This record gives sequence, structure tokens and C-alpha cells, in this order.
Amino acid sequence: MKNKNLRRQKQQLSKKLNVLWIMTDQLRADCLGFMRNRIVQTPHLDNLASQGIVFTSAFCQSPVCMASRASLFTGRYPSAIKVRGMGILPPSETTFPEFLRHHGYYTACSGKLHFTPEQYTRNHLHSDVPVIDWRKFAEDARLSPVVYNPIKLNYGFQDYIGCEDILMGNFYSWLEKNFPELKNKKPEPLSDEGSGDLYVSPYPSQAHPTTFIAKQAEDFIKEFRDKNPWFVFCSFIAPHHPFEAPQEQIDRYDFENISLPSYKEGVEKKFIPEPASGAIDEMRKYTEFVQRKIIQHYFASISLIDDCVGNLIRTLEETGQINDTIIVFTSDHGEFLGNHGLLRKPSIHYDEVVRVPLLIRLPDGLCAGVRVNGLVELVDVYPTLAGFLGLTVNSGVQGIDWSNDIIHRKTFGRESLYSDMFHIKPVFGSLSGPYTAVMTIRTEKWKLNIYPSAGIEYGQLFNLKEDPDETRNLYADRSMKKIKEELLWQLIKRCHLMSDPLPLWLTQF
Repeated sequence: MKNKNLRRQKQQLSKKLNVLWIMTDQLRADCLGFMRNRIVQTPHLDNLASQGIVFTSAFCQSPVCMASRASLFTGRYPSAIKVRGMGILPPSETTFPEFLRHHGYYTACSGKLHFTPEQYTRNHLHSDVPVIDWRKFAEDARLSPVVYNPIKLNYGFQDYIGCEDILMGNFYSWLEKNFPELKNKKPEPLSDEGSGDLYVSPYPSQAHPTTFIAKQAEDFIKEFRDKNPWFVFCSFIAPHHPFEAPQEQIDRYDFENISLPSYKEGVEKKFIPEPASGAIDEMRKYTEFVQRKIIQHYFASISLIDDCVGNLIRTLEETGQINDTIIVFTSDHGEFLGNHGLLRKPSIHYDEVVRVPLLIRLPDGLCAGVRVNGLVELVDVYPTLAGFLGLTVNSGVQGIDWSNDIIHRKTFGRESLYSDMFHIKPVFGSLSGPYTAVMTIRTEKWKLNIYPSAGIEYGQLFNLKEDPDETRNLYADRSMKKIKEELLWQLIKRCHLMSDPLPLWLTQF
């Protein structure tokens, strides 16, 4: 019977399926109902998770937007694709939508792609909407030329309605058309004692950028009903700071039920170099009222995303495409939200910023309710989706295809996880923020963070089995010398294995 069910599952996955990929920005793994958070309200995502595969230990390869997204969409590590921290994705790379185009898919993106630089787009290209034609950046970024291919012009996307943090021209045009009375609305700080990026959104839920992004994706799904198979990337800016949400979303949360963040211990300045150490205790600067408000607004922002996910699912159902579509939900990196006294995402690699939510729902209830506890990386998403679609990935993909293990209900996971950030001086603008180079190797039991450009005295070592909250830094503990050496060797091994496999090695011997 088991083999018969497996054959049925493979037959159902053998047809050409659509892919709806939903993404958030800066969403912590544990800030969702299906990840055991008892306060945040995410009923639609929780229901989706009950029908799909939940990866409880998924980690990004860089806790900064551009490197993480470029790595995720190519199935390759930031070092291989040369996006180290922030940067532009080279057109020589093959993205997931480009890969699908070669297999007959129609592709579209709504929202935040972030493969190209926002400040440069606004200040040098003088555009208030994102530009994803890499040719506009080629000269200043010193991008290597590629053979002309129309599929590559917009990283594989045929339709694109961009909306990013500071490039919101498409949203403002939509707002003026549909809610002209709101076009001049500006946010107001919550109070004089609050953070400058904490406020109530000037837009109600129906006129919020999150809703705008989702509605464009809904329109794509409706339009592509007769263009199967299709790939739609719906990418929200939220819950990335500023910490804002519509008032009616904030009102869903009883302020008295919002707890203060767990500060945890172990953040010692002498082990963290500048400028990253400048972020230490940022959350402690604010009153308890403001700290709880930040968390309340963050949760409210997530709940609006959840409402929009519900609408996307409803659109699939109403157009009769729900059982022909694979649905993916993830985020590019996490958020400290006050844990360890930290806020946002400085270059201090606690799990709060490198662990991300990841779920995949297959059609017809296949693998419903599966929870994968083994370690996986975001580079694994591309090849695993290709495996579910029955497609062979392109050369150079470095992630692991877990699709067969999932279908066969096998226990699986990586021996170790790797994440990094390289802080490279930009050609335009200046370095800013609590960011510095950091490299992380993490196993089920241990985590080692080192700062390669700072000095041997800087680092963090945690025993995750005995100290899952990473509160006791063992880096300077002499009894840990052998463990540190073993982890450093594993780090070197990972760096070696992650080197770019392209071009393929041809030899006459």
C-alpha cells in the first residue's frame, strides 16, 4: 500500500504545476502560529502549514536582504554569485524564474525583488520604482557582459510590478487611483519617547503597501489562468522595519498580552567588534511601553500579511487552480525584536536573525502535516522545488534537492549550516549601520561565529544543546579549545565546498 501511495504521489506531481512563492522580509521563524507562537495571529498561514511541509530548522545564507535573496533565487552561495552583503545579482547567474522560463513557464513578480540597489536607482537612475534591467547598472557595477538573451533582461520575469522600501512609485500611483484621499497622508511618530521608525501606518489595511503587493499577485493569478504553467513571486516589504501597521491590525492585539522581550545574556562587547558592537543594548534605550509597542506593531504587520495570504489562497480556489499549484512561504532573514537587547539585524549571528520560516504546500494534500526538523538552508529551496516539479536543475546549483526524502518520509538534514556577511565598501554612498564581516558555522549542537576582518579575539561559541537561547559565550573558555578547532576546520571545509563549481572541469586525462 505504501509503494502504491508513493506512485500516486509521484504521478500527481508529474503534471506541470504552477508555483506561487510568497515571501516576507525580516520575519522571524518563531513569530508565526504554526511555529508555536501563542500571541501572533496567523490563521491562514497556520492552515496552509497544516496542509504542507514545515521546515522547523531552516536558515538563510546571509541575514541581509540582497545577499539572501540572490542566494535563494539561484540556489548558490553568496560567495559564488558575488553578492556579499548588499550588491547586484550578476546577469550571468541563472535565477529560478529564468530556469522555469526554459521549461515553458510564464513568470511574474509583485513586490520586493531586491536584486538591484535601491539608493542607486533613486539617486542615479532617478526612478521612484525599482529597475531590474541589469543593463542600467552594468557600467558602474563592472558587470561582465553576457550573450544577449531576452530571458535574462529582467532576471527571468516577464511581468513585474515592483515595490520596495524606498522605491514605492507603483504603490503611490495605485493609491492615487484607488484612494486619492490618502495620497498626501504622512506617518506620525507614536510619541516623543519612541523610536523614529515606530508609528501607526497612515494607510488602512485595504490601502496599505502589503495589500497592494498582494492584489497585484492576485491579478497575475487570475490573468494566468489560461497560461499554465505559471510562476508568481509575491514578495512583501513587511514586517521589515519601520515598525508600522494599520490601526485596525494593531487593535487585534491586546497590549497587556504583549510581553517584554527576553533579553537573554551573553552579548559581551569585548567579543564583538565595531561597528556591530554599537548595536548592543539598543532595545534597552526605550521605555518598556515603547518596547512592547514595537513588538505589537511587528505582530500586527505579520497579521496583515496573513490576511493577504488568505486572499491569495482564496483566489487560487475561486479560479480552480489550488490543486494545480505548489505554494511556498519563506523569508529572507529574521529580526532580533529585542532579544539579547538587540533590534533589527546587526551583524551578530544569533538564531533570531539567521533562522527563517519555510513551508511548502503540495497539491491534493500530498505530504500534509509533515514537519522536518533536520537542518536545511535556503539554497536548498530552488533544487527541492525543481525536484517536486520533476525538473533537472541547471549546472552550478549548490543547494540540495530534498524532494525524494520528503515524499518517502525519510529523516534528513545537513551536517552543518553556513551563513555570512561580507561588508564591502560601496562605489556609491558610504558604509553605515552596525554591520561588519561575520562567518557562522552551525551544527545541531554547536555554533561558532567569527569576525574575519576584526581579529582572533572576537567571536562567539555556543553549546546549543545545553544553551539553546545562546546566553553563554564559550569563545574564551580554554576548555573549548578542541571544539573551536573542530568547528574552524568545519568552517574551512564548508568554504571549500561552497566555492563556485562553474565552469565545469574538463580534462583529457
